[in-house]
Amino acid sequence: MKTLVISLALAAAGMLNSAFAVTPSQRFAYNSDTDSTGVTTEYVYKVNEDGLTLRHHLKYRYTYDDAHRLLCKETLRWDAVAACYRPAFALRYAYAADASVAVELALWNTRDQAYSDVREKAVYAADAFGLTYQAYAYDADNRSWQLTGSHEVEAELLAGR
Repeated sequence: MKTLVISLALAAAGMLNSAFAVTPSQRFAYNSDTDSTGVTTEYVYKVNEDGLTLRHHLKYRYTYDDAHRLLCKETLRWDAVAACYRPAFALRYAYAADASVAVELALWNTRDQAYSDVREKAVYAADAFGLTYQAYAYDADNRSWQLTGSHEVEAELLAGR
């Protein structure tokens, strides 16, 4: 009887897993290159339908400052026709003396061959009362940043306790 119950439980678990399983085309595999600062390059591969082979998908390149803080995360997409990675966008991080961090999204500009098309940015600021987040979108017509959203979390920081 005990064996029958265990067998039924295992069978039910197997059916439940197969019913909610991720299809192989939705799975990813990762590979990273590192140095003394941390991860320098990360490759993202899609698992093919056969579940055995991989195909190129994304490549991330990371740049750090002397304090080992992230300065830039560059995203490149695989171009199957040219068989190489092409720049897509970059997240650039700027650290201020007041402990705030600004994250800027810049799209790749093929004419300039640089991440010069800045579209959005977010500013995170921590203080003794919590964390403030402000989101901005760049208004090219007025050449200025427009606040699109803000959020403040009021919570005592662990370091303040």
